[in-house]
Amino acid sequence: IAQSESLTGKLFSRFWLHAEFLMVEGQKMSKSLGNYYTLRDLVAKGHAPEAIRYLLASVPYRKSLNFTMDGLKSAAIAIERLRNFKLRLETDRFAEGLNEQVAARTAQASAAFTESLNDDLNTAEALAAVFEFVRDANSAMDADEFRAGNASAALGFLGLFDSIFDALKPSAKTGGLSEAAIEALVAERTAAKKARDFARAD
Repeated sequence: IAQSESLTGKLFSRFWLHAEFLMVEGQKMSKSLGNYYTLRDLVAKGHAPEAIRYLLASVPYRKSLNFTMDGLKSAAIAIERLRNFKLRLETDRFAEGLNEQVAARTAQASAAFTESLNDDLNTAEALAAVFEFVRDANSAMDADEFRAGNASAALGFLGLFDSIFDALKPSAKTGGLSEAAIEALVAERTAAKKARDFARAD
């Protein structure tokens, strides 16, 4: 507090959260056990910063998180699922109009997300609200029930999620690909999905 407030002239923090201990592969993290990782270590092993952040935030602060490499992989898969859903919202062509049931489901998911975070920062319940919505929205899309008028609210809900979890925009390096090369790959993936060549799209 003394360092931060004297430097910035601003209040350092209004809230303190005392989190449970972090477990690593079922054991307390310690250098003597060889299960001590820094963020730099994990990024050097090829894990995306957003996947690490997502995993750490996925368990409510009052509960102990068992940090595993499998958990990191699952976090990366979850983020990719959300990114694919966002891409689908942005690139698929939906019939004109508005499906009121989908609109109500979107509003309900957004409310559940906010209520969960307001309930002592229950991040697990908040994430459940997001993924239940993604499942339902994808089902509506597959059944041709999703309409063009539903896309804006769905994207808004994803924006609300990302304003908290900051996971949708990749923070890892792209391997030197140019913007044009990335756009070409996105177009190629979209075309493969429309042709129902899901293996190629993946």
